[in-house]
Amino acid sequence: GDDLLVLVNKEYQLPSTYAPSDLVSICSNVSNIRCVNNTNFLARSILIGDLQALADAAINDGIDLSIRSAYRSYNVQGSTYNHWLSVNGGNVSATDRISARPGHSEHQLGTTLDFSTNEISDGLGGTFASTRASKWLADNAWMYGFVISYPAGYEHITGYSYESWHYRYIGRENAQEMVNSGMILLQYLRSKN
Repeated sequence: GDDLLVLVNKEYQLPSTYAPSDLVSICSNVSNIRCVNNTNFLARSILIGDLQALADAAINDGIDLSIRSAYRSYNVQGSTYNHWLSVNGGNVSATDRISARPGHSEHQLGTTLDFSTNEISDGLGGTFASTRASKWLADNAWMYGFVISYPAGYEHITGYSYESWHYRYIGRENAQEMVNSGMILLQYLRSKN
């Protein structure tokens, strides 16, 4: 799980006991980005410098960004999945398109962030795609090592609906190589594993 290019998806999972050893508070270590509800979101220390650079660049371009979610343990992901299963009236197929089962979530890696913005009152969901913040991230996040995990039009490959807010940190060099390759994240990770 500590490998920035580890493949975690519907097929490959992390052990229930896996947790990154270098988790730090995003809110305590990164300025120019808000943590929704002052939540103490955690992420791996390896991404903090690049997240700060991304946050600074966004502010300089007049873009507001907030964090809605970051590291989630195996057990928290289980609760998250069960919440969405309940919202979907027990429909497993519908839930599997919008939420990862425990062990299969990139959030357990500590390198995945869900972004939002004050443009939509720091909400989460489809409305994020139409914001200036979403457009800015789509154009710029890769330069700081963050890439979208579930892009539009690739549901048949990822198994997940489009998530304009869900970005995974793979490092600047890897993100540059991925963008140059024309592959989406899942394809790129498969090519590396």
